[in-house]
Amino acid sequence: MNAYVLLVTESLICVAVSLAVLHAMSRPLMNVLTRICPDEQAASFWLSYTRIMMLLAPLLLVLSVDLFTHFANPMDTLRLALIAALGGLLVGLHAVGKRIGLYVRAPREAGAGS
Repeated sequence: MNAYVLLVTESLICVAVSLAVLHAMSRPLMNVLTRICPDEQAASFWLSYTRIMMLLAPLLLVLSVDLFTHFANPMDTLRLALIAALGGLLVGLHAVGKRIGLYVRAPREAGAGS
């Protein structure tokens, strides 16, 4: 497989996986951000920031891994690209969850603390 085609394919796989995750989490994330941010503009900024980071971080990881690995079989390269993209998303989601978790409190049970 041509190196350019492989690079474009890896990039498209990464972007597609990132967009699927962002599609699933954008509305719930915006709901949380509107509750914890001081105003709508701040919530919109942080949503946009998160979207950009969740696209760029996995793509950077995929391109970095591709730079240092050279497989004879293109399927192995694509498999590693998918693993890197999912790993980048996992790290990104963990970072977002950890940060937002500082501001979101679980409701207390009735009778607890009485």
